[in-house]
Amino acid sequence: MMIRRFMVFLFVLGTALTWHPGIGSALEKAPAIDPRAAEVLQEMSAYLNSLKEFTFHAENTTEEIRTTGQKLQFANAVDVFVQRPDRIRANSLGDKRTQEFYYDGKSITLFGKDLNNYASLKAPAKIDEALNHARESFGLQAPLADIVYQNPHEILTDGATSGTYLGLHSVHGVTCHHLAFTRDDIDLQIWIENGEKPLPRKLIITDKWVTGAPQFTALLSDWDLSPQLKEALFTFVAPDQAEKLEFYPVKR
Repeated sequence: MMIRRFMVFLFVLGTALTWHPGIGSALEKAPAIDPRAAEVLQEMSAYLNSLKEFTFHAENTTEEIRTTGQKLQFANAVDVFVQRPDRIRANSLGDKRTQEFYYDGKSITLFGKDLNNYASLKAPAKIDEALNHARESFGLQAPLADIVYQNPHEILTDGATSGTYLGLHSVHGVTCHHLAFTRDDIDLQIWIENGEKPLPRKLIITDKWVTGAPQFTALLSDWDLSPQLKEALFTFVAPDQAEKLEFYPVKR
């Protein structure tokens, strides 16, 4: 079984990451979050929000639990391109599917390269509103969406019952602040680069409500903070003979 959609991205595009509980749940539970953990996460959030455009590469693994109890792991590589306030592109190459995600300020398109089919939906003119609309109305989620939102700190701590600062640890040679947050159903660990550029370098989400506690892991690298992205990157052009499909609204 895939990790539960805690938004999160699990997203049809590939492996995604989100942590999206109900609105207001964090206030209701009065989470005990270490001030140092909150400070580091806020620094990351403010820094990412200050970037007009950026790109990064993510190597993701998702665990699945078979009915026999056997745990399997599947890989997915994603290249993400963001241009604020209204552009996202993500290319996903995985063990199960190869897909591309486009948001151009007017519409969201998901293109299945391996099947040569695509579907589009109209979307609001800013990233946060567009991602919320796709998730709430159609169950679609963009890769590593929590990092793309305007305020990752609010999203990552919403619903958390505790937060802990675990010290400085290394991720592929980069010294990072290691933070851990817990929710009733999910645990989150995040490693944030120590220094002038507090970028997320690693994330692990553990689903505690699924037998075997499957995990989603993302290793983030190759950050480019001034890529000068071109408009054509975010514009989807259907290939020859590509089949057009329709997204169906989520049933309430």
